[in-house]
Amino acid sequence: MTCSEFLERYTDFRDGLVTAPRELRRFQRHMAQCPSCRMHDVALRHGVSALQDTDTVQPSSDFRRRLELRLERERALARPSLPARAPVAAALFVAVAIALLAMEGVRREGSARTPALPAVPFPKPVAQAGVPFVSFQDPRASVVISNPNPYGTALIEPIAAGR
Repeated sequence: MTCSEFLERYTDFRDGLVTAPRELRRFQRHMAQCPSCRMHDVALRHGVSALQDTDTVQPSSDFRRRLELRLERERALARPSLPARAPVAAALFVAVAIALLAMEGVRREGSARTPALPAVPFPKPVAQAGVPFVSFQDPRASVVISNPNPYGTALIEPIAAGR
């Protein structure tokens, strides 16, 4: 068992949820061999027993009233308030937007025109047009002779007009 596995499953072990004898032996063997995990076990067991030995704390009779007052004060302080300059900034923003719109309307220039491309004659259609034969391995290359281009070659042959 590793330390990370021990720490990950330690709570189940301490609470008695690990009941398989093999797993219990793994935890006990690891604690016997690892001083760090053994100290972790001792510290946690000591803390839990100290908490279990304490008496139940009873709050005073006016605790709830004082708590509510304090929470109300905290809520009042936490409420977001706008800075004093926020309305001024908003007004300036609106004024600048209006000014930009007005300037855009006044400064209307003609849009630039690109010259039209000259007319190009459409190519003549090819009789018996088809897809060319494409092979990525030259069928004439022999495996025995070895290919001078070991990463493959491309052989592209146009379809013959008579096919």
